[in-house]
Amino acid sequence: MICAICSYESSGKDFSNHLQRDHKLKSKDYTVQYIYKKQPICEHCGNETRYVAYKFKRFCKDCSKIASSIGGKAGGKSPAWNRGLTKETDERVRIQAERNTGKNNPFFGRAHTLKTRSQISKTKTLNRIALQQRIDERSNDFELITNLDEYYSRQKQYLDFKCRKCDTISQKTLQAFERGSLCPTCYPISRSQFEIEINDFIESLGIQTKTSDRTLIGPKELDIIVPSKNLAVEANGLYWHAENDRDESYDKRRHINKTIDCLDKNYRLMHIFSDEWNNKKDICKSMIINRLGVSSIRIHARKCQIKEITKEKEKQFFQKTHISGFTPSRKCFALFYDDKIISAISLRIPRQKKYNGMIEIARYSSELYHQVMGGLGKLMSHVLKYAKENNCEGILTYSDRRFGEGNGYLKCGFSLAGNTGLDYWYTDGQIRIDRFAMRTEPGKTEKQKMYENKLMKIHGCGNNMYILLLYTKSNFSKL
Repeated sequence: MICAICSYESSGKDFSNHLQRDHKLKSKDYTVQYIYKKQPICEHCGNETRYVAYKFKRFCKDCSKIASSIGGKAGGKSPAWNRGLTKETDERVRIQAERNTGKNNPFFGRAHTLKTRSQISKTKTLNRIALQQRIDERSNDFELITNLDEYYSRQKQYLDFKCRKCDTISQKTLQAFERGSLCPTCYPISRSQFEIEINDFIESLGIQTKTSDRTLIGPKELDIIVPSKNLAVEANGLYWHAENDRDESYDKRRHINKTIDCLDKNYRLMHIFSDEWNNKKDICKSMIINRLGVSSIRIHARKCQIKEITKEKEKQFFQKTHISGFTPSRKCFALFYDDKIISAISLRIPRQKKYNGMIEIARYSSELYHQVMGGLGKLMSHVLKYAKENNCEGILTYSDRRFGEGNGYLKCGFSLAGNTGLDYWYTDGQIRIDRFAMRTEPGKTEKQKMYENKLMKIHGCGNNMYILLLYTKSNFSKL
């Protein structure tokens, strides 16, 4: 391509890098100003059309079905006949599913051998000549340090590149390199405002931090680390951390993988979403303070009294102190100090039928900026008494891995029973929406509802599940 501004000529993969570096323009803005001369609009509804690689589509995303139908009539691509249909709503889909179920499926009980896996891997790996050609396309910007013979993956392997301008060595996947990834020293990535606010808050406590660190779990980057406390904090903006069409290499395990990598380095990692910081800032600050161990108000649980509290007080307390807010429960016990609730725990019947006969801890939290020493242990003694009086088989609870591993439950006698799959929400870039709001309807999948509402999916880290068994399921004899 030849730049309409300065006549610079380069390949398409390097062109976006040139526009950003030399003209401070995004490829989309350049396309509007210098190729189309105006903002293209949808032929059907007049909204902004979809942009893909220096071209605009004729129709917007909402009218894409019209484009598909036109393409089908003209001999092009037409929509699949079974799109949006399910076994429950269409007889043809049901018959097709039955024909390919179990032993009727030609791949049933079969798997690739090590030999065929190796052959498939070789066909997907670039040969040395093709790899060198791709590296040479940006030879004016970077020098490859990694030996070409060590290359094995375009998306999963990080290669060492040396900037020819400042000699900084940075790590990039070949995919990121081809898409125009820049030198982090020459073109530092701007930090979000709420990430800066979190870092400023930690430093205001007299604690030193490091930002944009790539040394602890490199080449992955951590927004904030506190070396003196073995704590790291990720400020996850909803828009940039959500799954959408702009990033083909999106990894839904990106958050939990960082958590696991930090645990391997004996660090605890907190993930804070931008809507949590914007709407529940005091709760986030209180959680950070407790993990840093610098709470200004410390109270011993032995100086407190335990009482059952009303639904109204329970709701007020958890809405104020718990990051997930209030959830309906069967019982709620609280610790009182000077006639004030400083810690509370709520119980409910487990939602999953396989845990019938158990009681579940729904919420546990303490007053903001308070550290209640021995608080969970004292409340658990009361929960145990309640569970035994009601012949519960055991006590079940979950710990959100975005904030910790839940080791406090181990100290109370619980055993780690496993962890759940990744949790997720939907987001418009400003707030998160519970995934159950997008549940499948007859003739409409969850994904279709997501697109209709112009939402994106964003993943968490899942939960650790802890169980404290009290009685066997058969005869309730004490273990």
